[in-house]
Amino acid sequence: MARVGTGLVKRILVDTGADLNIIFRNVFDALGLQEANLKTHQYRVVSLGDHFIKPDGIISLRISIGRGQGKRLLNAEFIILRDSTAYNLNQGRKTINEFRVVICTKLLVMKFVADNGSVESVKEDFETAVACDNASLSIRKKLKEASGVFLADLDARVDDKPRPQPEEDLERFRVGDSEDKFTFVNKNLSHDLKEPLIEMIRANRDLFALTPVDMPGIDPQFMSHHLVMNAEAKPVAQRRRKMSEDRADGVAKQTASMLEAGFIRELDYSAWLSNNLLVKKANGRWRMCVDYSDLNKACPKDSFPLCNIDALVDAAAGYCFLSFMDAYSGYNQILMHR
Repeated sequence: MARVGTGLVKRILVDTGADLNIIFRNVFDALGLQEANLKTHQYRVVSLGDHFIKPDGIISLRISIGRGQGKRLLNAEFIILRDSTAYNLNQGRKTINEFRVVICTKLLVMKFVADNGSVESVKEDFETAVACDNASLSIRKKLKEASGVFLADLDARVDDKPRPQPEEDLERFRVGDSEDKFTFVNKNLSHDLKEPLIEMIRANRDLFALTPVDMPGIDPQFMSHHLVMNAEAKPVAQRRRKMSEDRADGVAKQTASMLEAGFIRELDYSAWLSNNLLVKKANGRWRMCVDYSDLNKACPKDSFPLCNIDALVDAAAGYCFLSFMDAYSGYNQILMHR
């Protein structure tokens, strides 16, 4: 529990998987908060569990955890949702980080640094936690029966569903010295926004990698990635899988382009040998993958992968415009981890 605004709120979910704090409407009314204090939330819907909800607004409140001299107080923003859950309040990742919290889910203990610098603990009741968890599962089942619209139903990878398309019309424009070097911009942007955006992209056209050759890579003396493997692991050479002619042609073309770009090199004898796998993309072309299942088994599991992803997501939240470049750092971390 924590003191939020002027009231004491119990049954708080410390949710490390969410970047937003959430107060539900019944708690908002019980705390005596006023509609006039709400600000408009810039997002039309918020994902909560397996469904999407339109928020009533956003409000800034003071929240404190701990008691007496061993407490910590700060200001936080909360999304107001009209929904029924087993919890009164969800505490998101940003506030958890600001509280400088360390959580042990097995012992249901949360340690934090108080305002006076001491390290304090908050311990949850096990029976209450189990009761909330069971209630959440029951509510989820009822909502699924009532609405039938869940994330699985919205998955664009399902073959029998139409793939998502851009909301607005796209306008193609050239960024290089030939017609085959191009990208797209939203056709419905205002002239004052579109023209400076196009000029900025053209001025930085050297950043675009239109072919594999345009990606020279990183000097190994600057940064290298090495696989950590179990010392007793034995190399595995997978048996060759036969491919149809069209698949073999796809592998040959993609392999040739990677050889030309210097991404790979030819070896006469390889201790590890993994088969190529081809997956058909939406445009009918082949995407070449590699079966690294045997190699993954020989590498110890990383219990704390991609430690910076949460910070990247939180830093990108709250802005009116989002560039695909904002996702590059996180995607690059995923590639490096693999």
